[in-house]
Amino acid sequence: MEPKFLQKNTRSAEHSFFCKYAEVPHTYDQFHYHKEYELLYTLENKGTRFIGDSVESFAFKDLVLIGPGLPHYWQSDKEYYEENPLLTAKVVLVHFEIDFVGNDFFNVPEMKNVNAMLSKANRGIHFSAEHAIQLEPIITGLIANKGWRQVIDLIEILSLMSEKPYTLLASEGFSESYHGSNNEERITGIYNYMIKNHDTNISLNNIANYANMNPAAFCRYFKKATSKTFSDSLNDIRVGIACKKLINTELSIAEIGYACGYQSISYFNRQFKKVKKVNPSEYRMKYLVNK
Repeated sequence: MEPKFLQKNTRSAEHSFFCKYAEVPHTYDQFHYHKEYELLYTLENKGTRFIGDSVESFAFKDLVLIGPGLPHYWQSDKEYYEENPLLTAKVVLVHFEIDFVGNDFFNVPEMKNVNAMLSKANRGIHFSAEHAIQLEPIITGLIANKGWRQVIDLIEILSLMSEKPYTLLASEGFSESYHGSNNEERITGIYNYMIKNHDTNISLNNIANYANMNPAAFCRYFKKATSKTFSDSLNDIRVGIACKKLINTELSIAEIGYACGYQSISYFNRQFKKVKKVNPSEYRMKYLVNK
């Protein structure tokens, strides 16, 4: 599986940034990155969101801002791949570069909140569904408008977003290490491999062979590039996917553990608690109580 750097054409003779409404069977299902900021508003779609080393479930009204170079993808649930014409992913997608309105625009005092938000987008930023719904009219209106009104709309969207509370997604260590790496495509390919094969027994030898490295060299490279060990990163991916299964299925704890690639349920329980601070049963119960 090749890592993906996606070349975007955000500018043309008519536009300084790219935006569109898309209705597709499912979202693009490959871990990838690009040099532009990405604003993705999910109107309708459900699945698992991968942003750097963050793995979380997502559903309708999911609003995320991603900085340049941060690997990401939204994996639609299996039912979106069953070619049901009545079930589609509906999103508003915006790609823009930091200088789409000039080199120093976001450095002026009036834009200090936006500038601060954009500087944090290298970790990915998530907004609650409540706040996303408040912004929905102007986000969807961005697509309908033309010319200078689109530019004004995007500036207003970013300004309003910067005034709302938000959550940073990828860990600080991942972001700093990853963006300091000279080989983003290689590490993105490794994450792709782990995500696609999380339900198998991925050994250190397996992943090192995939990366064309010996195990010792791979461990040093991976830790330097992500600030985490390979085993910790694989556990983060597996536990994130397990969380979704705990919430959205009636599978037993054991069935979920095995489905996520764990060979021992006691080990699954220990690793889950290490990441989420509660065991799988407590996590499921907490969700059901708060539902």
